[in-house]
Amino acid sequence: MEAKTSPNRGTPNNSPRASSLTQFRMIVVSVTCATLVSVVNNIIMPNDRLSSSGNRSHDTPQKYPKTSKKLTKDQHINTFWWPSPEEYGGILGKIHDFQNPSDCSAASAKFFVWRSKSDNENDTRGLTAWAHAASSHMLHALTDADQPEAGHRILINDDKLFPMAKGCEHGPETRECYFEPLTNCKLSDVDDYETADPKSTKIKILSKPDEEYDRSVRTLYTSDSIWFRKVKDMYSWTGLGFNSQHSTIHMTAASLAYYFRVKPWLRKEIDERLRRNIPLDLNPQRTIGVPIRRSDKCHGHALEGSASGELECPPLEEYLKKVKEFLEFDPRIENVIVTSEDKS
Repeated sequence: MEAKTSPNRGTPNNSPRASSLTQFRMIVVSVTCATLVSVVNNIIMPNDRLSSSGNRSHDTPQKYPKTSKKLTKDQHINTFWWPSPEEYGGILGKIHDFQNPSDCSAASAKFFVWRSKSDNENDTRGLTAWAHAASSHMLHALTDADQPEAGHRILINDDKLFPMAKGCEHGPETRECYFEPLTNCKLSDVDDYETADPKSTKIKILSKPDEEYDRSVRTLYTSDSIWFRKVKDMYSWTGLGFNSQHSTIHMTAASLAYYFRVKPWLRKEIDERLRRNIPLDLNPQRTIGVPIRRSDKCHGHALEGSASGELECPPLEEYLKKVKEFLEFDPRIENVIVTSEDKS
């Protein structure tokens, strides 16, 4: 990840509102897709906290009561910290508790096994697509497909090759090269469909994502499709009640944050790069981010081993135009962080 910082102006000096616009810094960060997601994850769940002034401090994260009715912006961010057993963790804490039982071999434990594609080595999905599937499968497991009264399932992925982990130097060539395991349970705790009796009532392999099934089945396997079941009631299983801190959108954010818990080696590397590239006096509340997708996202790209493009990528001038429009809306912005996986 490389960063370049340059001063710029929100609008030309002859603009009617130029005198009211503050000068801003443009911080250009070139990142790979994996690094970019890790940076986002590091911001969502930092090792250190943001003080009320917006600057980082290294004190112990403040605890917030479950019944808090009013949340400041900093408190809102704190909701998505990775919680320890001693700290209140909100929705993340609920996901952690459900995904990490005290006894994975208990008769009451039920599993949802996320299978890889049969040709997983040629799976060209990017991290965003993986994240979408992960969040959806997580919600399927937590609600047992909209029937939380039947209990929940523990989401666990198989141990097949994770395409983006080929040649991993820090662990297995699976998702766990970069990210913490989804659960403390092991594949040895689930019922193996390859060795089980074909007549077993403990196992069900879905033929399609939305196929109905007997909720008493102990081990449920995803279909071989890359798609997933859409859960209608995403939130009520938490038992937390609806308020400004707990809602459907928070549920989605928490499931993504849980999936992208990076390994210590990667968190350390990202933290060092962030501290090296992001100005120490940067105020998050006066900063906007501009992610610019290029490479295999664009129609007509020539990258081998990647999916075909999905859209006509707008020219860079369009991004700058929108930044200036945003500055008209909020002239207090001081920093613009531009991220892209394309160095050009």
